[in-house]
Amino acid sequence: MIKIVCFLLFTIYCYLILFHSSKLFLGVGKNTKKINIAVIINSFTLGMILLFDNVIYEWLLMIVYFIFICLQLKLIYNDEWIKNIFVTLCFGVNFFAIRLIYMCIYSLIINTTVYQVSKNFEIMIIITILSLITVSIYLLPFIILTPIKYIHMIIAEKNNLKFCISILSSMYLFLMLLMKYLYVDKASYLMIIFCLNASICSIIEFFVIMLYSYLFSKLQLYVVKAENIEKEIKEDEIVLKKLEDEANYDYFTSCLKRDSVYKKIDSILEGIPFFCIVFIDIDGLKITNDIYGHDEGDFYIKAVAEILNSEFVGKVIGRIGGDEFLVVLEHTDIYATMKCVIRCFERVENLSKIFNKPYSTSISYGVIEVSPDNKLSRDEIIKLADEQMYNFKKLRKKNRK
Repeated sequence: MIKIVCFLLFTIYCYLILFHSSKLFLGVGKNTKKINIAVIINSFTLGMILLFDNVIYEWLLMIVYFIFICLQLKLIYNDEWIKNIFVTLCFGVNFFAIRLIYMCIYSLIINTTVYQVSKNFEIMIIITILSLITVSIYLLPFIILTPIKYIHMIIAEKNNLKFCISILSSMYLFLMLLMKYLYVDKASYLMIIFCLNASICSIIEFFVIMLYSYLFSKLQLYVVKAENIEKEIKEDEIVLKKLEDEANYDYFTSCLKRDSVYKKIDSILEGIPFFCIVFIDIDGLKITNDIYGHDEGDFYIKAVAEILNSEFVGKVIGRIGGDEFLVVLEHTDIYATMKCVIRCFERVENLSKIFNKPYSTSISYGVIEVSPDNKLSRDEIIKLADEQMYNFKKLRKKNRK
């Protein structure tokens, strides 16, 4: 009768391992048919070894147990080997540590060696029953009540999982060594006490590892969340920069809009101003639009803007009207400014020849230098530059006549 009870408990224990281990395999459902077959195989292999072969070495049983459970988990769930090994070690460490605790306790009670205890068939069946009941009592609530998200957090982090496996593997191998040294006829009393303490510590260490793994995984989750938040912030900054550019820049010429240029001038005037302003007007743009169409007019505007952007690199260039541009050159004197302006003037005049256009291309400009003792407002400075540009335009028309 006691053999049947032991056999049934071992069968329940196998179901416990195979059914509830499905929690550990992300996105993998339970395959009841495969589980039933695996339980039958376990019951008639490991179960028979536990029940009817009292000569088997415990450390050898641990090897067989590990291979059987690990292979069956792989066949049932077809998930990564690292997860199968982790699950097998979790159940294996607890079962064999508890089994060793009962064997050590009984050997101390009757004042004999663990080896002699293992030779007593009836005692070994009772120890097996107690081990199965104990491991089921404290592991079943742990498996059922632990939220799946916590288990998934432990499993999801590969580095964390590798760390757990390394610790659990060391514990499993250590238990195997204990079994090997205990299964001798002359094992000392102190050795039995040491093995008892080591087995209890193994169980405690298992729960410490699970707690550490959860906390580490949670920390990693926060790290990932922080990285995602940082990524979102960077993406928002890019979007914000794009919106800011759209608000500040003229998409057609890539030059600043009027308000942005004016703000820049106001900012300079608040300090100790030393800069030059160039007011530029495209000559004959209206005639080009009326005679040759707006496509040619657009080409004309873009070509002039490209020349300005290439000559005044790093300077504030703004489009303040359909054919008007304003360039602000901070910390630049009028002589350096005039050199750049003349180069722009010459390049614009050559546009019609380079691109074989039927209309002439040119610009008019006015340059104003603002010194630190300036008393003029922004509007007054721009007005002076505009007047200079207008005088230049009139002079050129007069010279043509």
